[in-house]
Amino acid sequence: MDINVQVIEQRMLENKQLDTLVFGMGCFWSPEANFGQLPGVLRTRVGYAGGTKLNPDYRQMGDHTETVEVTFEPDSISFEQLLRKFWNDHNPNRPAYKERQYISLLLYRNAEQKTIMEAVKRQLENERKEPIYTEIAPLHDFTEAEPHHQKYYLKRFKRATEQLMQQFPDEKAFHMSAIAARLNGFVREYGTLASIKSEIAEWNISADEAIAIQKLLDDLKW
Repeated sequence: MDINVQVIEQRMLENKQLDTLVFGMGCFWSPEANFGQLPGVLRTRVGYAGGTKLNPDYRQMGDHTETVEVTFEPDSISFEQLLRKFWNDHNPNRPAYKERQYISLLLYRNAEQKTIMEAVKRQLENERKEPIYTEIAPLHDFTEAEPHHQKYYLKRFKRATEQLMQQFPDEKAFHMSAIAARLNGFVREYGTLASIKSEIAEWNISADEAIAIQKLLDDLKW
């Protein structure tokens, strides 16, 4: 059957309650891939946040940090689970490198997120018997990074990327795809193609649509 992955994903997202987590844990390429492979995470993108410089970019970041924005479905993966993964998957106490570009950073969107961040941090400090120096601050703005930074590892496989891009009206829509997020993790050796196909079978889409997307993945030329 003819398919349009973007349309299928949009229908999958209908009536879902979504939340967003923004964080920095070093160079943003690997964290985007790492979190993008998680079931329950529906979109990822990388960008610059946490500072005051207007219109930051990679060459003139100012006091911003490389960050990842993760959009997720709390019924499938909780905010607390994502925070624990954040703290378990990097060293939050390493010395600052390149000023603020690579610091350990959590940015909260509201008071509830702040409360949960601080509570999980205290729990982990008690478990580890040491302080955690991650900066926790309000999110004032998020500037999306340049296109070549988005889904960085997946784009190294040009033929597969070109095939996938045919399913989307433009590059930005491709960047915000759950399929692109999963495959960006897969090529970084986070997760497997089999696990992605199994997850798709559980999506709130028709059986024919799931089979068609699975076939699309099988037909990718790496």
